[in-house]
Amino acid sequence: MTTDIDARVIHLIAQLVPVKEKDIKPEQRLRDDLGMDSVSSMELLSMLAEDFELDVGIEDVADVHTVAATIELVKVFLAKKAA
Repeated sequence: MTTDIDARVIHLIAQLVPVKEKDIKPEQRLRDDLGMDSVSSMELLSMLAEDFELDVGIEDVADVHTVAATIELVKVFLAKKAA
């Protein structure tokens, strides 16, 4: 089941990769499958922080390598923000 958060994260990723939004799947790896590099990774971090109003640092995304992990990171930060 795709949530609004899932759809928003995938939409942001789609703006940075040469893959259509409808073709982006949670299990895909950001670099190997979708072709992101360090510049687009930093841009994604900035977009996530702005779109979701989160204070996410580089150290927080060091182990984020898939679309699903990116979505989970946003959900964790939103939960922390709400607490």
